[in-house]
Amino acid sequence: MGRITISLLRKRAEHNDMELATLEEISLHQENLERIEMLDRACPHLKILYLQNNIISVIENLNRLKSLVYINLALNNIQIIQNLESVESLEKLDLTINFIFNVKDVDRLKANQHLRELYLTGNPCTTYNGYREYVVTALPSLQLLDGKEVLKSERIKARQDLPELMDEINEGIEENTPDEIIITSGSLDDEDEKFDPNNFKEDDTQSLVSCPSWVVVFVAVFFFPHHRKYAHDFHQSSSFGECREYWQEEVEHTPRSRFEMHKKQEAMQLAEDLKKNPPKPKKKKKMFKDDGTPLNMNEGEWNFQLEGQDIYSANLVLDFPCYKYVDTSQIDLDVQPTYVRITIKDHVFQLRLPEEVHPDKGNAQRSQITGHLIVTMPKVNPPRVKKPAKKPEEVSHDNQPKTEKLEVSPVLAPDYKNILKVADGKPSSNTTIEQSSLFGAYSGIRNMAKHVRENDADFVDDDDVPPLE
Repeated sequence: MGRITISLLRKRAEHNDMELATLEEISLHQENLERIEMLDRACPHLKILYLQNNIISVIENLNRLKSLVYINLALNNIQIIQNLESVESLEKLDLTINFIFNVKDVDRLKANQHLRELYLTGNPCTTYNGYREYVVTALPSLQLLDGKEVLKSERIKARQDLPELMDEINEGIEENTPDEIIITSGSLDDEDEKFDPNNFKEDDTQSLVSCPSWVVVFVAVFFFPHHRKYAHDFHQSSSFGECREYWQEEVEHTPRSRFEMHKKQEAMQLAEDLKKNPPKPKKKKKMFKDDGTPLNMNEGEWNFQLEGQDIYSANLVLDFPCYKYVDTSQIDLDVQPTYVRITIKDHVFQLRLPEEVHPDKGNAQRSQITGHLIVTMPKVNPPRVKKPAKKPEEVSHDNQPKTEKLEVSPVLAPDYKNILKVADGKPSSNTTIEQSSLFGAYSGIRNMAKHVRENDADFVDDDDVPPLE
């Protein structure tokens, strides 16, 4: 059966450019929906909601839609009016042809003060004597009931006659209300035995063949998608007399019968779709060349690593990045002498190994943190040469900062201590030739700095003027 999904909502929101946040009106009729879900989160500003002709059994998940004005739930399996108290803006509610047995359920709509129109035509509660009087009295703000205007005079008369009609109303509720009423979604299948395709045995085919053709088609299509072609052929070869008898048979109008009717319609529609568009056969995956050489395949585009391909390693180690949240039971690992194959949900990864390995001596482990699959495969011909150890000077200390020293020529590096050992402007006897030449250059620069220009002819030496220094 169908469910409300984001893709379905966007498909039905084409008139709003597939935008759901600002969507105000949506039609989800004839989608075989069983539940009302996701609308309060995906479409918070919804005003008009069409959900007619589905198999919804419970009104739920509408409390957050504060702007909702109109709800159409006609032709569903609703038995109780509930969970609408928080829909503050509700003005029109259509529950035509459902299974509401208790007319007193309308009391739950008293909180909806803006409710003006209510449609309950086709429900069992409308057959009770005093039904209209009770609804008109319970909902004073109601203006239209089942398409007929509620007059003031009718409301006054209903209040007067209601006490005398309550006994008949209670009697009708007790006679017509079933023992079990669906108050939560999904209750239709609680009593049925769940069909498990994993436990399907050959003995079950006898009971399956004895079922009507539409049941076989439904089971084959939903539980065995790869047998849809068989379902189509079986449906074509079967007589449609059973279908005619089914539609002509008179059955009690109950939520169960309507649910089964929707199942039948959906199965017939799927069979018709299979007739028009038969499934194309899947192409067989070619994993080997004509000469038997394995091919490299990476359908999932996994970024793997294969270590140990050097001449010093005794094992080949495959680091395969599996999806982190994929259960290990969904992973199929096959190690052969010349290749390794990993299959995850029909996606194949196959790698041709550079040399032969021992499949029975290896091991596989999966990380609980990253989900990676580590496959260790011992080589058939392990290396006999050990990997040479690095020399001490070759060991790099990456954590220690490296310092580089500049090379300075001895000519350009004078001894400053000996420079100071000078007596009477002459170098000491301990100075070298290079130091004496450097000292001579230094003395020449100093003498040039001390050279004084001669006075001019008109210069007057005034004692009152201080000397320039």
